[in-house]
This record gives sequence, structure tokens and C-alpha cells, in this order.
Amino acid sequence: MNRRTLARLALVVSFAPLLACGDNSSGGTEGAGSCVAGLAGGELVITEYMPDPKGSDADGIEWFEVYNPGTTPVSLNGVGLVNSKADGTDAEGHLIQTDVEIPPGAYMTFGAVTDETRPEYIDYGYGSDLGSMSNASGMITVKCGNVVVDEVLYDATKIKDGVSTIFDGEVDPDTTDNDDLTKWCTSPVDVDPYFASEFGSPRQPNPTCPLAAPEDCGQCYVGPLLRDAVAPQPGQLVISEVMANAGLSTMSVGEWFELQVTDGEFDLNCLQYGSNTTKFDPETAQVVQQPECLSVKAGDTVLFSQKQWDETDYVIKLTLNDSPSEANPNPGVFIAWAGTIIDELHYPKPKDGVAWSLDPGATTVAGNDDPANFCFAYESFAEGDLGTPGLPNPVCLANPCKDNGQVREAVSPVPGDIFITEVHANASTGIGEPAGEWLEFFTPVNFDLNGLQLGKSAADVDFTFGGEQCLSVGPGLVLLARDGATGEMLAPTATYTGLGLSNTSGNLWIGVGDVELDSMPYDSPKDGVARQVDPAVVSEFMVSLDPALNDPPEARCDATVPYAPFNTDLGTPGADNTVCGGPPPTGQCTDPDTMMARDIDPPAAGDLIITEWMANPSQVGDTEGEWFELFADADFDLNGLELGKVWDPYSVGDFVPTAGDCLEVKAGEFVLIARSGDAAVNGGLPAPRFVTKLSLGNSNAGLFVGHGGVELDHVAYASTSDGESTQLSAELVTPGALDVAVNDDPLNLCFASALYNASDAGSPGAANASCGGGFVDPCFDTALNAMREKHSPGVGDIVISEFLANPSGTETDREWFEVLANADVDLNNVKPLSKFAPSPAELAAAKVFGGTDCIAVTAGQRALIARKADPAVNGGLPAVDTTFGFSLANSAGAISLSVGDLVLDAVQWATSQGEDIATQLDPGTSNPALNDSADAAPWCDAVGPGTPKQENPACP
Repeated sequence: MNRRTLARLALVVSFAPLLACGDNSSGGTEGAGSCVAGLAGGELVITEYMPDPKGSDADGIEWFEVYNPGTTPVSLNGVGLVNSKADGTDAEGHLIQTDVEIPPGAYMTFGAVTDETRPEYIDYGYGSDLGSMSNASGMITVKCGNVVVDEVLYDATKIKDGVSTIFDGEVDPDTTDNDDLTKWCTSPVDVDPYFASEFGSPRQPNPTCPLAAPEDCGQCYVGPLLRDAVAPQPGQLVISEVMANAGLSTMSVGEWFELQVTDGEFDLNCLQYGSNTTKFDPETAQVVQQPECLSVKAGDTVLFSQKQWDETDYVIKLTLNDSPSEANPNPGVFIAWAGTIIDELHYPKPKDGVAWSLDPGATTVAGNDDPANFCFAYESFAEGDLGTPGLPNPVCLANPCKDNGQVREAVSPVPGDIFITEVHANASTGIGEPAGEWLEFFTPVNFDLNGLQLGKSAADVDFTFGGEQCLSVGPGLVLLARDGATGEMLAPTATYTGLGLSNTSGNLWIGVGDVELDSMPYDSPKDGVARQVDPAVVSEFMVSLDPALNDPPEARCDATVPYAPFNTDLGTPGADNTVCGGPPPTGQCTDPDTMMARDIDPPAAGDLIITEWMANPSQVGDTEGEWFELFADADFDLNGLELGKVWDPYSVGDFVPTAGDCLEVKAGEFVLIARSGDAAVNGGLPAPRFVTKLSLGNSNAGLFVGHGGVELDHVAYASTSDGESTQLSAELVTPGALDVAVNDDPLNLCFASALYNASDAGSPGAANASCGGGFVDPCFDTALNAMREKHSPGVGDIVISEFLANPSGTETDREWFEVLANADVDLNNVKPLSKFAPSPAELAAAKVFGGTDCIAVTAGQRALIARKADPAVNGGLPAVDTTFGFSLANSAGAISLSVGDLVLDAVQWATSQGEDIATQLDPGTSNPALNDSADAAPWCDAVGPGTPKQENPACP
């Protein structure tokens, strides 16, 4: 509580022993003398006393406080101060012998200190003259001669170590009222101490004393009015969540349980609660007792916790049981009213720091009897324990995980979603076992590994994937390696522990919830040789989704190529398997003109070059829409052409069959090879010359073509663009003088811009465009439907005009800032940073907004830059121009925009940003030199969440 301190009384005082003067024959305290002010009873009022300072009384300072209720100053010269037992005996006193005054309406403190040692909160020091105030009972008296101006009796019920005793601040100080002990209480301790760890209100008006507890717990106060508590009816209160074993929040929240109010309005006063329904005794059950009515209504969530926390409604002195015992065989929580249990909940053995949470759809006294309606909580609170104390429960999830900060149900695979493709159970000595063991499976869908089981059978499960984060995989090959440095060298999708792969008569089993998804015997593997499924069998699975296809021995074979980074053991971890037995490099085919068999005319070195590839289509899935293109500089047959993704060592992933019709290619032809030949499913491609099962990686991948074990051309690429093919610049395709090295240089490549369907760009089976069109730093202008030079901003061209640093919900999804353009510019080369004055090193390391499309902003237009572009996630923002990756601090934050090493604009703020309140630049300001501090004009708070991409309203 913040209290305005009254003006300090400027007193220069001294102390002296209480002198015997005046007439003591009328019952006055010994030594009391005459008083200059001639005070009558009631002209000064004792309002506060501290008989028990923190620690030893001898080391602390005892004091009391006196109030002047009059309208004129009161001189204290000649006033006596007396400390005695409650019956007036053993009195010790002090006579004030200096011109000290108490102003009207002021409070003055008197303490057991000398003037030299007097702290700020003591106005007058009486030294040791009053002796020590009793911590049990006593009396403090203020006298003027023989006249008792005021005296106060106190007892131990109103004394607390380190806490003063105050006269109720709700009552005007009066010498009659302060004789009533019920109007005194100990000072509140939920405020700042006046000194070190001592609490009170010296020299200030006192706070209000809390209401005294009614004699009957069935009554409670609403303000000053006492009324009967309204009892809950059966079914109106439901126990909805229990934390029986707090973990990280032990000191802040402790153990707790939570109630949901399902109907009506009533009071919790007199509610009984406990943890052992087996021995429920209405006489010994704990009871909600407090003076004020603890009123609740339908929809409220009520928290009972061991510690006072932000959401706590009532502090309990109750320890919840972790496990069954003879005294409490069925641990739980009950609530009762008037000796009758109105709800009870029983829970399984609790997890440390994880609450047992009722699904909100089952919030009834019958619903919480069924364990199937409960789950372990998954949302964090306080220091990181899981639960929602004091808040409505989220829907129960059987297998929760976090996806970009949002909790969701993990997507589990079903039969047909997993097909084991390769197992390395017998790593060579140089790599070591089990560290070098790994397994691989193919999935045609996307799912989460969370909950996936690995073992030898359903009865012998060795490892289950868990973890807080969603482990999303697929579609495609999934590599799982043994946890540790050796396994990590393979860059696996995920790692596992516990599972040891046998070297003799091995069998690998994969399932979920003890239900088999696939199992595969891998025989007795050779040392350092993985067992793999033939690619043709994998292709058959893609059609049938029958996981039994890898069971027959003929479906599997030994791997034949060494894999990186060890290059000793054989296998293709995370890559397409090599063909069991390999393709025939030569042979004959049927000439389509003569229908006669003839020798295959294979391509030679320099006869072809890879000119384009689409690894990441957007209109259809990768398995349907991937393709690549070759340019032929001679006549040859495709028959026997070998395709793969790893050329060193040469690893064939697919090949064009030798038998059948001769697949003739003419010089100058652009040859399309695709994953599907059906235009209805492959994104509307032209008819491909060959349909391959070879998949293309989306990043850090490669592609090669060869014949007879000899590579003819390859490309390696670090990344792809969603919905855009990668193509070789047209001018580098030089008929008659092909240079297969030109596609090795990333500078000769670009992402396609011309659409071949509604959302995918490329030129499948046709000549490519020229990358950049001769531009130095090009981008694709979607308005012009053409490439052009980027127009990067200079000093004064852009100004940060608005930002929202503290949105409600998930901040990393909803933060944004706005940039006003003073000229026609592109933001592609702009670097955003959360630094006001970034260092050269920070500028050098910063990433540009980037992108192949021009991020164009015309003069006077505002660009919106947000954490997320999806309006379903970002809070419904207007169209986002580009995104940024750092967080905006709620206080002491900054944003800067730079091009190269030149900072174009920067703004910083120290003050805390209000939730859902944007900070905006006055619309009359467009000079980046004037917007440096968002804590002052021309910045101001926006109305609510702001006006992104719109002109700001004028600041008040």
C-alpha cells in the first residue's frame, strides 16, 4: 500500500529525566509535573505503539505515537510520558523540558533513543527513562501535571514481533475510543516496512484495521454489515484440479487444489475441506474462516493454495498425500458443508510439479469421479510447474506438445504411416556399438514422434519419444540415430536411447500405444553393413501402404555404398536406398519407328546438363509435384540413365529401365523427369519423359544423372523456395559447347518467377528465363510481372512510425512495427535489429528481410513488418509486407533499420509498454532524426492496438 507521507516535523529536541514537580497528591504518577499548555484530558491521543521491535528489544527501538486532534499547535513543554504495568505499578517516566510542539492534525513519535541516535521516524527521544515496554501487557500514559491527557492499556493479543500496534485508522482518534481494545490491531505487513523489516505507520495516519472474525463461521461481513453466509447447494462446486506434489513452485504457490463454480451465487465461508475421505470427521475438518464474505458465482475458479500467490483465493494449511497409505488408502481432496461431503476427487500417484486436471467438458461432481476425464496438466505457471491454478482448465490432451509456443495434441501415426526402410544394427568397431546404430523409415504423411515406441516387439518396448516440444516429421524418410556425439554426426531427425539392436536374428518393432505400426526382421547383419529395403519395394508401399512388404527376405539386401562422415560402414542413412542388385548399365530397347530391337544409344559426357529442378512445390505435395529438367545437346536414349542424390560415392536411387521402348531424346530438347505423370495430381505439368521415384530434398541436397556408373552432371543446393523451381540462367545453356560446371555456381542460378500453375513458378520442359536479366541486384516485381533492380532506401527514406511490443496472447506471434516510406523503396536489403545503436559486428551479422519478390513501398505508404504473416496467428493484422525474427522488449527496447553498415532509423524506449497498446509517431513527423525516443513527443500511446498500415491519428 502506498501512503502519502505527511510533512516531516522539524524538531530539535533533547531529553531529560522526568522531574518531580507539581502536586502529586491527587493520584498522579510520581514525577509528573506541570504542563505549559495546561492540557485537559483528551487533548492528545495515543494512536500507535511498538513495544516489540524486530529481534532483541535491547537492540531495537521501542516507540509510541501521539496525535493532536485540535486545531491549534500544542506545546509539550512540561508534558510527562509514563510507561508502567497495566495496573499502574512500576512506573517510569520522562518530563519534556523543551519547547516542542505538535501541529494541529499531526502525529508525533516518541522513542527510546538519544537525540544523537534518533532515526528519521522518531521525532523525540526519551532515552532510557521509560525503561523497557513489556511484550505481554502494560500501559502508556501522557500527563500534564496530575491530569491524565490520555492513557492506553495493551496486552499480548495485540503485540507481534517487529510489527507496531495501531488504533483503527477508520476511527477518528479519540481518548475514549482508544480505550476499546477491539479497535486496536497489528499493522499490516503486506506493505513496505518503515524501517528494515519493521512494519507500522509512524508519523502518519494509520491504515484501517481488518474486521474481527464473527463468532459464528456461518456469518460474514459485506463491508461493515454482518450477514448469514449463503451455503452452496449440491452440484454447485466441483473440484477441478489438484497439485499434490509441487515442484518448482513449492515456495511461491505450494500444493493446491482448485474449485469450479458451476451454478448460483453463494459464500465459501464455513466450507470444510481435507485430504482423507476415509477418515472424514466434521469436527476436525479444516474450515474456511475469514471475516469477509468469500462470495463466488457461476463461472468462477477458486484457488486454495499453501502459499499466497497472485491467483490465490484462500491460503490452506493442508498437505496433500503423494501416495496411498494405511491411514489414507485413496488419496484425494474433499469439500463439505455442515458435515456433509459435497464433492471429492481422487488422483493417481502425482508427478512432481504436474497438476491433475479435469477436462472442462466434464465439470460436474459425477464427471470428476471418472479418471478418464482427467489428464496431467500441460500449461506452465509460476516458476515452470504445469497446471492452471485459479484459471479455467484447458481441454485435456492425451499427448500434448508445444508447436511454436502453442500447445496442441501430438499427431500420432496410424497403420500404413510407417514403413521401415533400413536398419544398421552392427556398426563397425571404428564407429562402435551401440553408439553407431541407427534406423530409418519412410512415411507418406506428416506426424509427431511424441509417443512413438521403439523396441523388438509390443512386449519388449525399449524407448518412447517424449519431450515438451512437438517432434514433427514427414512426409519422406526419417532417420533415427542413437543419442550421443556419434549419432549426432549423421544429422538425424531425432535420437533415441535404450534400444539396442541385436546382431543376430534381429527384429525392429515400431508402434504407438503398444499397437504395431511396422516391424521388420533384419536377419544377421554383417559387420559395418546396414540392411536396407529395395527401392522398388518402397515404391510399392507408397501405393499400397502395406507395411508387411518389408517382411520377406527378398525385400531386403545389404547396403553397398559407404556413408558420410565415417566412410567406412555401408548404408544410406536418411537418403534413398540403392537398388538391390543394381540396374543393368547397357542393353537393348525397341525402336519406336521400326519396332525392332536395337542397342541403346546412351548419353556421353557433355551431352546433357541439369537446367532446372522443383524440389518444393506448393500447389501439390512433394511426392506428386517434384520434377527436374535436362537439356540435351545430342541425340541419345534415356534408357539406362541412372538418377540419384549422392554422387560421391556414386549412389543410384532410381534408373530408367533398359527394356521396352527406346526413349529417344533429340538435340536441343528440354527433357522433363517428374514424380508423377498425371497432370491432374502433379500440378499440371507437361507430359514427362520419365516418371521417377527419386525424391528431391528441400535443403542441403543434391541431384545427379549418370550412365553405367559414370556421372554425367550433378547439382548441389543449400535451399529451395516454396513454389519456385531453381533454374540455370538461360544464357548459360550453350548448345554445341555445353559446360556442365556452370550449374555448380549458385550465382548462375535463380528461383523461377513465371507461373506454370496457380501458385508454382518454373518452366518445366521449356527454356528458362535469364536470371536477373542483367540486373546487379534484382527482385521480381509482382505488379510488373518482371524482374527489376532493387531500390534500397537511403538516409531519410524510411521512418519507424508505430510499434506494438506488448500484445495480448503469444507475443512472439503478434508483435509488429510499421515503417513509413518517404520515397519509393524496396525493403529487401534492409536489416532489422533490436539494437538502437548496433555495432559494426552486429550490423555485419544481421540478416536482411530478403526474398526474391520486391518488398516495394511507395512514397507515403506504410509497410507492416510482423513476427508472423498468418492473420489467424498474428491477431488478424492487415496484409504483412515482411517478417522479422527478434522479440520487441516490453521495456528498455529498441528497433533499428539499416542498409549495409548505415543505420537509416532507430527508435528506443525505456518505459514499460501497456498490453495491447501500440506506440505511434505523430502523423506530422516523418523525419527519422526526430523519432529516437518513444518515451517522449512526437511519440504517444495509440488508441488500443494501433493503426497498422494506416495513417496514425494525431497525438493529444
